[in-house]
Amino acid sequence: MNLSRLEKQIVITGIVFTVFMVESLIHYSMAESKAERTTFMDAFSTLPDRNELFTMAAIVLTTSIVSSMLIEAAEKRMGAKSAL
Repeated sequence: MNLSRLEKQIVITGIVFTVFMVESLIHYSMAESKAERTTFMDAFSTLPDRNELFTMAAIVLTTSIVSSMLIEAAEKRMGAKSAL
């Protein structure tokens, strides 16, 4: 499968975004469970309010794009061939 440079960046960004978004929701739920004195699962079963969720997603998307760019730069620097 030969993907273009842009397609590779989109795939990498999507993977990083998904993993980091789940991680951010886990951290959010941990803080909520501690603050509200509930179980982690109770806190994890509810999402942050819409504005907070969009803010989290924007931050995670930004860092995912930066990560994708850094991964590409590292591959070039090391002369590594992308797995994609």
